[in-house]
Amino acid sequence: MTNLSLRLRVGAATSALMLGALGFAAPAFAQDAVPSSEAALPDQEVDGQSTGGDIVVTGSRIRSTQYDQPNPVASIGAQAIQNTGVTNLTSFLSEFPALVGSSDSNDGSGSNAGIGGVGLNLLDLRNLGTQRTLVLVDGRRHVSSVPGSAEVDINTIPVDLIERVDVVTGSTSAIYGADSVSGVVNFVLKRDFEGLTMRGQAGVSEQGDTGEQFFAITGGRNFAGGRGNIAASFEYGHDSRFLRESRSRLQPENFVTFTENQSGSGFFYIPSRDVRYFDSNPIGAIDVDGDFVPDFVGDGSIFDPGVFAGVPFQIGGSGTPVSTYGGELLPNIDRYIGNLLFRYELTDNIEFYAQGKYARIESDSEGQPTFDFALVTPFDNPFIPDNIRDAAAAAGNNFGLIVNRDNLDIGRRGEKNRRETYRSVVGLRGDLTDMLEFDVSYVYGRSDVRSLQTRTRFNDRFYAAIDAVDEGAFLTGTPNGNIVCRSNIADVTLSDQPYLFGFGDQPLSFTPGANSGCIPFNLFSNDQRPGAVDWMLTDAIDRSRVQQHVVSGSISGTPWDGLRLWGSPVQFAVGGEYRFEKSGAYPDPVNTTGLTFGNALFPETGSYDVWEAFGEVRVPIVQDRSFFHDLSLNGAIRQSHYSTVGSTTTWQIGGVYAPVRDLRFRGTYAQAVRAPNIGELFGPTNQSFSFIQDPCGRDRINQGTATRVANCTALLSGLGLTQAQITAFTGGVSASLPGLVGGNPNLTEETAKTLTAGAVFQPRFVPGLTFAVDYYDVEIDNAVSTPSLTQVAQLCVDAPTLDNVFCDSITRNPATNTQAPGVVSGFTINPQNVAQFTTKGIEFALDYRFATQSIGSFNFQVKGNYLDELTFIAVPGGDVIDSKGTVNAPEWIVNANATWSIDNLSLTYKLNYFSETLRFTKQEVATTPDIIDPEFLYFKERFTHDIQSSVHVNDQFTFYGGVRNLFNQQPDVGSTFYPVSAVGRFFYAGFRATLR
Repeated sequence: MTNLSLRLRVGAATSALMLGALGFAAPAFAQDAVPSSEAALPDQEVDGQSTGGDIVVTGSRIRSTQYDQPNPVASIGAQAIQNTGVTNLTSFLSEFPALVGSSDSNDGSGSNAGIGGVGLNLLDLRNLGTQRTLVLVDGRRHVSSVPGSAEVDINTIPVDLIERVDVVTGSTSAIYGADSVSGVVNFVLKRDFEGLTMRGQAGVSEQGDTGEQFFAITGGRNFAGGRGNIAASFEYGHDSRFLRESRSRLQPENFVTFTENQSGSGFFYIPSRDVRYFDSNPIGAIDVDGDFVPDFVGDGSIFDPGVFAGVPFQIGGSGTPVSTYGGELLPNIDRYIGNLLFRYELTDNIEFYAQGKYARIESDSEGQPTFDFALVTPFDNPFIPDNIRDAAAAAGNNFGLIVNRDNLDIGRRGEKNRRETYRSVVGLRGDLTDMLEFDVSYVYGRSDVRSLQTRTRFNDRFYAAIDAVDEGAFLTGTPNGNIVCRSNIADVTLSDQPYLFGFGDQPLSFTPGANSGCIPFNLFSNDQRPGAVDWMLTDAIDRSRVQQHVVSGSISGTPWDGLRLWGSPVQFAVGGEYRFEKSGAYPDPVNTTGLTFGNALFPETGSYDVWEAFGEVRVPIVQDRSFFHDLSLNGAIRQSHYSTVGSTTTWQIGGVYAPVRDLRFRGTYAQAVRAPNIGELFGPTNQSFSFIQDPCGRDRINQGTATRVANCTALLSGLGLTQAQITAFTGGVSASLPGLVGGNPNLTEETAKTLTAGAVFQPRFVPGLTFAVDYYDVEIDNAVSTPSLTQVAQLCVDAPTLDNVFCDSITRNPATNTQAPGVVSGFTINPQNVAQFTTKGIEFALDYRFATQSIGSFNFQVKGNYLDELTFIAVPGGDVIDSKGTVNAPEWIVNANATWSIDNLSLTYKLNYFSETLRFTKQEVATTPDIIDPEFLYFKERFTHDIQSSVHVNDQFTFYGGVRNLFNQQPDVGSTFYPVSAVGRFFYAGFRATLR
């Protein structure tokens, strides 16, 4: 066996044994391990195997032993993933403290998902945003799955090929480049396969739904006398959809939410059953007198207003039930992932390596139906019930009925996405000398997305279909009972049609006339004629492609053995990288016309490249002296030049001090940057629709900063509203508002400063015990912020003055608009470099493993986090928005597990806990002390328990089974997926087989 082959094999074996289930606070990414220059620690048990001494990892391009690096890093081994039975990686990782705010499948389902977002799973470190978390595979960048961004869909990562996951929660921009201001998640994959392995698993909830299936097979072999290895793997995973109606507690009769209280209970919000929208109905909420208050339901019955619960809710009555409206809670997801791994030693000192991946992720989900508000329906519509027509006449109505409708009979709008990811890596690595090594690689990635929007409604066809007339009455004045679309009558011009006339000269999706195919649609019933719905619907297909090219090279090692102080030789790494990113999103031509329900979308294209040079150095100052077992300094710097924002500089400095071998202190201080992504820079100005909770409404005007009341008063009075109108102002609109959303080519880079300081304790008198604790402090300035419409409105009036970019982004009706004076009528939202984020806290980890002679081996791990601060400042000089202790930002998080193994049996127990969190912002609670009954002020804590048992039949077969959420914790009142999902107790079983 050659020297290089031996070195690589030893490295791979050492890496494969790294901290198995959960190796806490280990310094990062062991692609290749090397022998330690320090004395080995006592042997430890990792995943039931002996490490044979110290575990060798690398936290940068400088190779070093465990805990030499100053950065805090958490490593999660493959066995830990398998011990939970979770096959969705984001669901698993979001249980860990640093990733609790990640976006999982629930966020990518139904009405929660944005356009093109169904099925996406994205990681979010420290609650600082998915766009600030850099995802790597084997230490190299991975192409984005979301057009215009750098976000990686974690569905594309092969679960069974993972060796471990390293989570670096300090700044690493100087080492890995942009997008890592909050840290890095690196998926380290297995390699050097010999033989064949298989794993299969299936599971189902206690209710018999939300099934999961998983199968993976990997095979490989050495060749050329061990100089080469080739391996291939395939993986399939399936997650079933989850319907709201699958759980009785989510049914309309049991649905619980929190609504604005007008009933005098003393609290602003109360828990309520049978919550409905106050002004709409599936067969029409009818206003006959023009006061925009429903009087009838479409079938002629009186509209029951129930108990008004503030815009847009009522309790009971005739409104559309909230629980029937939102769509699915989990999407249907199918994952197909294939990988090919190859390496070959060209010489004793140089190895060629290559990787290829194809991932196909198919996901689909159904969300909200279409909805329409303030449809002014002419009185010649023959579907109008007689009593409604008579009531309108008695009210002196001569303009038509006003109809608000949730179109459940048209069907829910859905999205079926297919994401295909192609990724290839080729490179050379080896030794230049006995003390210098090199690595040169090229990475190409491509992500193709096909997003099929189902049951997309042509608005012009819908308007034509609801504009029904009696043909005889219209043509001769004598009804003949033949109800047709007005647009079908040949001698009707466009200007005679109340709905279609609004399209002006814009081309329609159909040609009016007798042969148009239009079939009348009854607004006042859900019993429609055959073909009426199908005629107005279409499918739209949006497509996108993201491409990435990365060429990088580095040299690392020791210049010469004599370059040292009072310790081991100085180590360094230098290198360069070129990266090109290109993104294009191309909506279906149907979606660019503005004729369909939803947003009018336009193509988004853009690209940029960046040239980078970097360097790192590790200087062992003193080693193996009294009170100076190790004193080392680390430094890194990266100079980058972007074609978009110009030159940036990132740097990092850190150190390790170990007075004795058992105790190490470590710390880093770093500057990181994030260049704006393609979507933030080049996004076209697209039409958008958004709901709003107006901060100037009388129910919310006291829930903001100290400036909100004065700013709202000035804003509304400037529009001409009187003081009486301002006092009574609700700002309420139940329909979504039209507006514009686009990019901003003038954005600059974000800058973050990160401080970490901690200690690692490995007492020799307790072999196998490691305890680490680290303080972190991250502050991001000049941050890019793209707020929602409600946030824009809040930021406008919560700023010190009205002279800010957010007030410039909103238009409101003047007082001359007598129907809705002062109400927001439109908006334009663009990202801006105006925000500041800060987070501080303490993370801790404990790992204790030991073996006994008679009762087996034990493995205990704990990961935890105390959140001291999480703040957001929207504009310079603005108020601090404190999010500590709110949803997805609990003050305390603890993830713990214990494994006992004896003979052929292993038992694992896992605990996931986080503390209670506020239902509302701290500003709302502070300004409205009686916002809710104290019993409901907080969402209850998460406290779930998982168990698994496995039986090793022999060296080839293992069978396992387990239960997630053993005690069936349910979501809290008023929630479907928080603090836990509504899936509840979940059972699974599987097998692992190794065939040699």
